[in-house]
Amino acid sequence: MARQTLKMFYPISIKNIRRLKAGDLIEYSGQVLLADKKTIDKYRTYERLEGTPFLNLSRELILFCLPAEETLFSGSMKIEPDELEYLFMSGITATVGLNVEEEEIKAIYRRFSRVNLSLCDRAALYPLDVSESVPEEVECGMSISLKDVLLYVDVSSQGTKFGSDADAGL
Repeated sequence: MARQTLKMFYPISIKNIRRLKAGDLIEYSGQVLLADKKTIDKYRTYERLEGTPFLNLSRELILFCLPAEETLFSGSMKIEPDELEYLFMSGITATVGLNVEEEEIKAIYRRFSRVNLSLCDRAALYPLDVSESVPEEVECGMSISLKDVLLYVDVSSQGTKFGSDADAGL
């Protein structure tokens, strides 16, 4: 049976995120924050030194990516448990582009009722505005707008990984 594609727009509510199941298809349009392996450390350092968050991360999607050949390449990146907890406690609604395999990481998605999304049909993204150039490196607070990007729920808010035995009956 074919799965229905859900249309979602920025900002996505936590209520809608909690309803998603592993394998659900989403056509997303809106803003995403960009992040690489150093971004979370920069956010945390700023918050520790200044006593206030760098920016409000509430209801944001964060895309883990690297600039490559005038595109944003979203290969599967790993994250440490304390970094993921920090993002969710800061209000991030969903992550995009993380490689989630460890049970400890899945448990964090379950505890915070958040999801990890993955790109369906490509690994490279381009900004919606063609006049907007792709950055040479990802900086804190940098975002891009996307239109009709096809994503799937890789890890559900119940901590279920797409392709695992637990979601085989969906």
